[in-house]
Amino acid sequence: MKRFSTISVAWLQLTHNKVRLVVAIIGIAFAAILMFMQLAFLDSLYDSQTALHRRLQADLVLINPKMKTLASTEEFPRQYLYRTMNIEGVESISYLYHGQRSLKYGDTIGGKGVIVIGINPENPAIAFPDSERLLAKLRTVGTILFDRNSDLKEYGTIVQDLATGNPVQAEVNGRQVWIVDTVDFAGASFADDGNIVTSTATFTKITGRSAEYLTIGLIRIKPNFDPQVVLQAIKAQIPSSLKAMTLEEFIDYEKNYWSTSAPIGFIFGVGVFVGFLVGVIIVYQILFNEVSDHLPDYALLKARGYKHRYFLNILFQEALIIAVLGYIPGFALSLGLYAISKDATALPIEMTLTRAIFVLGLTVGMCFVSGAICMGKLQQADPAELFF
Repeated sequence: MKRFSTISVAWLQLTHNKVRLVVAIIGIAFAAILMFMQLAFLDSLYDSQTALHRRLQADLVLINPKMKTLASTEEFPRQYLYRTMNIEGVESISYLYHGQRSLKYGDTIGGKGVIVIGINPENPAIAFPDSERLLAKLRTVGTILFDRNSDLKEYGTIVQDLATGNPVQAEVNGRQVWIVDTVDFAGASFADDGNIVTSTATFTKITGRSAEYLTIGLIRIKPNFDPQVVLQAIKAQIPSSLKAMTLEEFIDYEKNYWSTSAPIGFIFGVGVFVGFLVGVIIVYQILFNEVSDHLPDYALLKARGYKHRYFLNILFQEALIIAVLGYIPGFALSLGLYAISKDATALPIEMTLTRAIFVLGLTVGMCFVSGAICMGKLQQADPAELFF
C-alpha cells in the first residue's frame, strides 16, 4: 500500500482553505508581535535601569541597603568608604553621587527629569568615550555634560546648539549651569529622561546635598586577589547600615527590584504569557476546524489501514507549518515596531538573536500545545461511521 507523505497532506489541507490559512497566519503573527514587544520592553527595562551599573569602574560596590534601586537612592557617610583602604587587597576607591532633578533648557522642561551624576574628574567612577577631554571640562564649577542618548524630544535643540562648539546655558533644579559638551552615556530609562554628568562640586551646588554623603562607593581590587575574599573582609569591617557586593551582584540587585518589587516588570511578564495564550487559542480554532472538516477522510484512511499516529503527524506538521508561516511576518513587523518605539521613547529597544530564537520557540510551542489539545478530536475519526 502506497503511503502519502504526511508533510504533503498537511500542506494540502492547510492550503485547501486559503482564507482560513491567511487568518491563521495573521493570528499567529499578532501573537508573535505581542510577545516580541513585551519581551523588548522587559529587556529595555532591565538594560536601561542597569546601564549606569555597567559603566562603573569597580570590582566591589558599597551602598546603603535601604536603596533598592537607583530610581530611589539613599546615601551613606563617605568615611566608611575610605576605611576600606586599610583592608588588604583593596587597590583604590572612587565614588559617585546620584540624584534626579529637573532640567530646563530655554522654554522646555523634561517630563520625568534627568539623573544628575556627580563624580571626581581626577578619579572618575564611570567610564565613557573620550573621557579625558570631557572630564577636563568639568573642573570648572557650574559646568555639566549632557547625555546625547537622552530623550531629546524633551529638551529641544540642546545637541544641535552644542554642535557649534560653544557652551549653552540651562537650569538644573532652578540653578544656572553651563552645558559644555555631550557625552555618550547611559540614555533614558523608564524612570527618567536621560542623564547629565557633573563634578562633585557642581553636584553639591545644584542639588544642595552634602559631599560627605555618597550614593555609591566603588572599590578596585589589586591583581591576584580574590574579590570574594576581599568582599568578606570588607563586610566584617563595615557597619550593618551598609551593604557590600560585587559589581555583578549590584546589577542583579537592580534587576531583582524591577522584576519582583516593581509592578512594571510583572506587567511585561504577564504580557508575554497573554501573547502565548492568544496564540494557543487562535491555532486551536484553526486546527480544530481542519480536523473537523476532514474527519470523514481520516475515517476512510483508517479503514484502509492507516494508524492513528499517522494522523497525529499530520496534525503536528500543520501546527509547525502555520507556526513558521505566522512567525515570519510577525518578526518582520516587530523590527519596524522596534524602530518606531526606540525613536518615540529613546529606550534601548533592539532585536537580539536570543530573543528572535526564543520567540520562535514560543511560537512553535504554542502551536504544538494547540495541536495536543486537538488530539482528542482525531479519536472521533471512526471507520465504522462510514457505513451509517
